[in-house]
Amino acid sequence: MLKSMTGYGSSEQSDGGRRIRVELKSVNQRFLDIQVKAPRLLLQVEERVRKLIESALARGRVTVYIEWRDDGADAAPLVNEAAARRLVDDLRTLKERLSLAGDVDVGTVAQFSSIFEGESETPRADEVWGAVEPVLRRALEGLVSMRDDEGAKLGEEFTLRLEAIEGLVEEIERAAPEIAAAMKERLAQRIKSLLDATVPVDETRVAQELAIAGERADVTEEIVRLKAHIVHAGDALRADGPAGKKLNFLVQEMHREANTIGSKSADAGLSSTVVSLKEEVEKLREQVQNVE
Repeated sequence: MLKSMTGYGSSEQSDGGRRIRVELKSVNQRFLDIQVKAPRLLLQVEERVRKLIESALARGRVTVYIEWRDDGADAAPLVNEAAARRLVDDLRTLKERLSLAGDVDVGTVAQFSSIFEGESETPRADEVWGAVEPVLRRALEGLVSMRDDEGAKLGEEFTLRLEAIEGLVEEIERAAPEIAAAMKERLAQRIKSLLDATVPVDETRVAQELAIAGERADVTEEIVRLKAHIVHAGDALRADGPAGKKLNFLVQEMHREANTIGSKSADAGLSSTVVSLKEEVEKLREQVQNVE
């Protein structure tokens, strides 16, 4: 089952004046790229956040937003009076030495965060992780669920595209022998028209050149490889685990074979079919960019 690389998940929890909110957003990326945006308090558990996400996702650029807010009484800062006194004394001394205007007031002192202290100590890593982990897991489950849903839709679209490509390849396969024969006949007529009737013609040499031209116009190998790529792509759609890289490779190979067929064929009817084939492969290429 395919999985998309685009998704969103969020979760929130409030307990005892503490509010934690986690948002996850993911978009296309060749590899797994995790960006964590969180308060400094959560730096001590950032590696755990990354490992949890890595256990669930294989590719995509994932942005993690974590909010941590303590609104309880324990979170209210207290004034360290001794520190405040030292600060006022230092500021007044500095005022006299530098002959500065004005006086030290409450507004001035309040601008210095060094005089404030929390009543409780900063939570340890295990405590922080214990609070964040369940919220992160729920947000991650939401993200994975959305990526699965989008992947299912991509899988349906992929199947339709592969069926269309298979039909075009079969059409080319049916037309190829007649087109190659017609091309050889046109070449033979052209050779005859260019040669004067009085000039002796080496029929064996002409036959060899026509055979070589026929081989160059033969698209049998390209058709065989295209069919094999279609089968492998179908297998990748049904397989478990990430399939994006394999599908991307197969689509590139399909595009290469379609280009080769187009360059070998000068027939207007076949050229039209080849153009349709290229269009379907290109649509597939655009869609595979979002597959995990």
